[in-house]
Amino acid sequence: KILNTQSYADKSSDYDKVAEWIGHGLLVSKGEKWFQRRKVLTPGFHFRILESFVRVFNEHSDVFCQKLATFQGSEVDIFPRLKLFTLDVLCETALGYRCNSQTEDPAYPRAVDEIMSILNWRFFNPFASIDVLFRFTKQYKRFHQLIRETHRFTLDIINERRREASRASEVDEDEDLRDDGGCGTRKKKLALLDILLGATIDGKPLSDDDIREEVDTFTFAGHDTSASALTFILYNIAKHPEIQQRMYDEIVEVVGPDSTELTLHTLNELRFLDLVIKESLRMFPPVPMIARHATERTEIEGSVIPVGTIVGVDIFEMHRDSDYFEDAERFNPDRFEAVREAGKSNPFTYIPFSAGSRNCIGQKFAQYEIKTAVTKILQNFTLELPSPNFEPALKAEIVLKPAGPLPIRFIQRNAAP
Repeated sequence: KILNTQSYADKSSDYDKVAEWIGHGLLVSKGEKWFQRRKVLTPGFHFRILESFVRVFNEHSDVFCQKLATFQGSEVDIFPRLKLFTLDVLCETALGYRCNSQTEDPAYPRAVDEIMSILNWRFFNPFASIDVLFRFTKQYKRFHQLIRETHRFTLDIINERRREASRASEVDEDEDLRDDGGCGTRKKKLALLDILLGATIDGKPLSDDDIREEVDTFTFAGHDTSASALTFILYNIAKHPEIQQRMYDEIVEVVGPDSTELTLHTLNELRFLDLVIKESLRMFPPVPMIARHATERTEIEGSVIPVGTIVGVDIFEMHRDSDYFEDAERFNPDRFEAVREAGKSNPFTYIPFSAGSRNCIGQKFAQYEIKTAVTKILQNFTLELPSPNFEPALKAEIVLKPAGPLPIRFIQRNAAP
């Protein structure tokens, strides 16, 4: 009921801390502004747009595999490296800009990562979570310095894109424009930014700050979350060799053994991969808890919820509740096939992308990004844990992540014996 009613459509006030960086874009906005922004952004995740984004997923997945190969089967702590991969994907799909985070050390990705670290600290430190007290910390000054840097970077690209649009009535998506400034190579491909530049609300175009809010929101919402999802998916694949083999067999049958260009069509054919991703997201939801603000007095199962109450939904615990999932602590991808065939699925017991009107607008984007990366990795490597019984300690911040290193060995399939 909480996620399926407008009485709880607004996010909690905790999100105001994030708004200092991303503004009041889709994630944080309320009421009519949220409705208008959602309407503007929805075309950016249309099938046709996702088709063009899959090319970006392919390119950066290939780079990720090339980096993994350099470890020659030794252990790799994957979460930090997956954050670089997901940020490369986000920069190019949101801004049309190649940041090359995986191969270089550019300033913008470092700034984003440091902002996320400070935000995590603020969310879970009782002292820093209070705005007045936060102002007396050294992190406050650094936080706002980083925000200025990232805003300047984003606005520079927005202005450049506006100038390009004014010089050409239509964009040739296959044209390659290169620029050696700032953070890497600029590639002109269709990006979320292009959709925002062409959008209007009540007949008026979005301002640069409006556009920056949504681009920064996309970066915030899709960075650590996708890296978290991929980290635990790869962990589960490495932990369960029999499942890994079934996945590889499916990939060979549908796509082939070689690391070729993947498409939406081929990704949609990988049905068992879908089940594995679903099950991993059940056990390790990237956002383990969400909070909503009650804007009306409501009653839930006999309990009155006053206006202004912050209500939390513990996704992590719900996903491991045996009332909803039989043998809930066991990793069993086939459970979702059984549920589908039985037609007994309750959409509000499995919510890795939230649910209701405020669900994640980019969930299809994230799913195809993840499927592309996992497929490419399994085409190239066999995954192993340092020991069969290895269990990562977990840390629940804004995003669920390993509390320490999560090492995996990536052994090349075509390596000489």
